[in-house]
Amino acid sequence: NSTQAYVEYEQNAERIGAIGKIFPLIFFLVAALVSLTTMTRMVESQRTEIGTLKALGYSNWAIARKYVFYALSASLIGSLIGLVLGQKLLPWVIIAAYRVLYPNLFVVLTPLNAYYSIMASGAAVICVTGAALASCYRELVASPAELMRPSAPAAGRKILLEHVGFIWHHMKFTSKVAVRNLFRYKKRLIMTVFGIAGSMGLMLVGFGIQDSISDIAAIQYRELQHYDGMVIEDSDATEEEHAELFEYMKENEQIAHCNRVQMTKISAPKGSSNISIYLFVPESLSEFAKDVTLKNRITGETYELTDEGAAISEKTASLLGLKVGDMIPLKKGDKEYKVRVAVITENYMSHYLYMTPRVYEQTFGEKPEYENIVFTMQEDCKDDLEMAGTRILAYPGALSISYTSSLASQVDRMLSTLDAVILVLIVSAGMLAFVVLYNLNNINITERKRELATLKVLGFYPGEVAAYVYRENVILTILGAFAGMIFGKFLHRFVIVTVEIESAMFGRNIDPSSFVYSFFITVGFSILVNGVMYFKLKKINMVESLKSVE
Repeated sequence: NSTQAYVEYEQNAERIGAIGKIFPLIFFLVAALVSLTTMTRMVESQRTEIGTLKALGYSNWAIARKYVFYALSASLIGSLIGLVLGQKLLPWVIIAAYRVLYPNLFVVLTPLNAYYSIMASGAAVICVTGAALASCYRELVASPAELMRPSAPAAGRKILLEHVGFIWHHMKFTSKVAVRNLFRYKKRLIMTVFGIAGSMGLMLVGFGIQDSISDIAAIQYRELQHYDGMVIEDSDATEEEHAELFEYMKENEQIAHCNRVQMTKISAPKGSSNISIYLFVPESLSEFAKDVTLKNRITGETYELTDEGAAISEKTASLLGLKVGDMIPLKKGDKEYKVRVAVITENYMSHYLYMTPRVYEQTFGEKPEYENIVFTMQEDCKDDLEMAGTRILAYPGALSISYTSSLASQVDRMLSTLDAVILVLIVSAGMLAFVVLYNLNNINITERKRELATLKVLGFYPGEVAAYVYRENVILTILGAFAGMIFGKFLHRFVIVTVEIESAMFGRNIDPSSFVYSFFITVGFSILVNGVMYFKLKKINMVESLKSVE
């Protein structure tokens, strides 16, 4: 716990672990939806063969066994491939990205976990095989004569839009047909919208995580804490040496301003454990206002540090369940104290508690000891920061110095390793969107072969037949994408709160560009699937499709 590299590695592992608890469930739900739909439609499309076998005297189990074996073998083979990819390849990719931060990770261990393997494979087998069994049961209860005839097409009904005359009467005939067909095949409507929404939501969360973590270092060390560095004074130095150091920094033309502060670590009880908090007490409140901005993250309202109480960082207040006006319990050494929360301020890295010298004295019964100096360089001297630091360290009153730019770089480097995880999420969500669209479109064309063949017989050109189907696909994709935006927004908030470690707070924002990227990637997959389906539509044989079923 006292070695920073180990602490960082533990936090990174916890962060990945939190992602691993959420995303597999959502991916599985969407994948299960596709598998259930496929098995159900496969059994339904072979009702004539089922009826024939039943008429020839085959038992219900003998007929169902064919579909159960197909579902069982497909789900087992898919599970085995998924287990190897999911537990061998993807973890290796992610850990390889982390080796940039931890070069001493010579050996990458990616063992096969028996619990996850059995759980994931069992769930896949039960879902797919269960769907096949349920579909067979539904078909096999009918008589052979009924089964050997195709199922009656879904009856068309008036839809709600038809009652809105000023819209309906201005729509083209082809648009009216497309809208009617959407509500005629309600199962397909629900399945497609749900599948696209799930994929779009996952993709949006991938981009959203990147948005939420990419800027926190810049916000923390530029917008909230403006000082460029902190000098830690030598406790063994004399008062004169401390005064000489501070006087030099005040007179230095390269330094815009500086302020003596007390920066000490205290703790606050949280259940059976404690939260480590940095207590920041400035000597000059006017200089503090130039160094630190206290503001509300949601409203953007800025605050001043006053004698009414302490200012506490947002994540700290959230963990301790505090609001403005509450008393925060503190532990310093072996003694316990309390102070009123006057302000809850935006903060992303570590836990901070800001107090005026007077509030500090009232809380702890002693005057603050200013053993640190925070300073800000002149704008045109920012590049000379380290050189100025070297000159400061030449004074006997200075022990060491830290730069906020180094802290920001460290945070950026630590969080940049999540890029590999985010890339895996985005690519996986995109592939899932493609599979959902391809599968449901393929089933749609197969089920409506007679209808599409009739259109070709009536003189529709191949492009017109394709447009007839594409309109529905485009509408469903857009509906699913917008539903995915809403779902993704809520899922992103949940994921960010879950992925956060105790000592940091991630942003809650998703950039508008992420919505645009996710939308166009989803639409792009829809266009790709439509292009593939065009050749399937072109191959529909009018004579074979329209042959009598008697």
